[in-house]
Amino acid sequence: MKKAPYFSATRTSEPVELCRLALVALPYGEGPQKVMPLGLQNISAYVKKNAKHATCKIFDYSDLYTSDINELSDLINWAPHLVGISIYSSHVQAAITWGSTIKNALPGTFIFCGGPHISLAAEDFLRAAKGTFELALRGEGEHSTARLIVLFNKVNTQTSLKTKSKKQRKKYIYKNHFNKVPNAVWLTASGKLKESYIEKIQLPTADWENPLLEYSSERLQNLYFTDRNDAKKRKAIALTSSRGCPLACSFCAIVAADKEGPKWRAIDATTLVNWIAEAYTQYSFEHIYMMDANFFVRKDRVLEFSEKLYNLFEGRVTWSSSSTVGYLLKLQSELPKLVRQGLRLVEMGVESGSQSQLDYMNKKVTVQNNIDAVRALQNNRIDVGLDFIMFYHDQQKREIIENLVFLVKSGLTEHDSLDHYFNIMMLYPETPVRKNLERKIGTKLDLLQLPNSRAFIENHEVYKIYTAYIDNFAKPILNQLEQAIASNIEKVGTSTSLTEVAYLSLLNIHLKHMPFQVLWWLCHNPDKTTEINRKNFFINYVTKINKAIANDNAINAPKLKIIETPTTGSGGRKGELIGKSL
Repeated sequence: MKKAPYFSATRTSEPVELCRLALVALPYGEGPQKVMPLGLQNISAYVKKNAKHATCKIFDYSDLYTSDINELSDLINWAPHLVGISIYSSHVQAAITWGSTIKNALPGTFIFCGGPHISLAAEDFLRAAKGTFELALRGEGEHSTARLIVLFNKVNTQTSLKTKSKKQRKKYIYKNHFNKVPNAVWLTASGKLKESYIEKIQLPTADWENPLLEYSSERLQNLYFTDRNDAKKRKAIALTSSRGCPLACSFCAIVAADKEGPKWRAIDATTLVNWIAEAYTQYSFEHIYMMDANFFVRKDRVLEFSEKLYNLFEGRVTWSSSSTVGYLLKLQSELPKLVRQGLRLVEMGVESGSQSQLDYMNKKVTVQNNIDAVRALQNNRIDVGLDFIMFYHDQQKREIIENLVFLVKSGLTEHDSLDHYFNIMMLYPETPVRKNLERKIGTKLDLLQLPNSRAFIENHEVYKIYTAYIDNFAKPILNQLEQAIASNIEKVGTSTSLTEVAYLSLLNIHLKHMPFQVLWWLCHNPDKTTEINRKNFFINYVTKINKAIANDNAINAPKLKIIETPTTGSGGRKGELIGKSL
């Protein structure tokens, strides 16, 4: 495509009104999660460096439910000139609703969108939004957003437009200048799709700005990390230092979103530590969440980062990261040193304990590799953030059993979080598993909401097992089970009786086994799935749960209670158990 000429704000001796840009992170559609809007932090840092006469605020609503639309008042009261909303495939309908609410409250505000879903399905989203969003930006949003700000300032400084209303100026931009914004997509008044030109759809690493300087937002989420090695709760910050992933897992949306360029790229270790040092002059923190999709890709980079971070803070600041199994095993011999230098948790994409399921996911590892990787972390007292997919639509019953056997062999039956027992593979747009399914059923799946994977389970036994597990156990009991475990933990922390502490600790081990026991029974009794809640072991579990929470007021809470875990990564419930409002 032909590149548009560069433009800049018109020089004038008159004071230029600062363009107010609001960057909005919506509820993820997967329940409240303590995940900072990392992409928006990157955009904010870049805009402040590369677009003059602009002020930017991040409005982070990601820790809310999609029904909490009344919380938009702080954004509306700020009355921004432009609002950019990051769109994920899990909350498309919510984005349209929230965007429409903003548009109705601020009719003169220019609303645009970007994010992973837009890179995959911009046209469908714009048509579904019916004019709520004037513009969609594909790819990584820093460069395009900065150019949009420059365009906005240029229009606002033109004498001929100063007397026009916000609506008139917005219409002028729509008619004359969208083609000057790189990687932009929009619909004309007649409904025709228009595209601009491609430029820096993947921003070069040399152009990345320090996102930690944008850590504050209008709705700051305070992150903490519970350090078990030091028995200390640490105030934390989070950032990404790389983008993409060199692997090609068949279910992963990152693969589809990064099809325009290199699969993985990262800043060097020295720059990363310099970013952290710069942030330390502004914020107080003792732990760093490295939120990269796959931080352990380059062994030399990880080792250099860890050593430089340790030397900089003399061990006062710890860190956690993410990895896939193969890259973790390449660093296995270095784990003791990394722990001494501050590594405390690795969120690991194990995904399955069944070899056929791993092959289906294109994971390129063996079940034994997965066991070895988990054990390597456990042996070095590194917490495991477990990414695991218990169910998927093409599954056989034996694969569920193999997953359960793996949890036993790898020592994960007493893992802090229970989420991995309920995760079902999500069918993200443009992923190989979704494309294969679409070919099989002969139709394209709806792009406006993620399909319910349960509806596509082919094996009759698997369908019955999954349905009973979710409907007869998880939905009615899981909230109370997690509440009972949390209540016991609190009692252990305050009790002065060694006998009580021992009893409650053992009781929690027993309670944590309930999801395993129920699923194991269902797998071996697929013709009796409707009888599960009448079995003695099930009734005994429920009795102990009810006794543990008898004095807890939260039992009748209207929303699923999400137990805080040591990780803020991509793990968590996927599928039908996502903490929706009841």
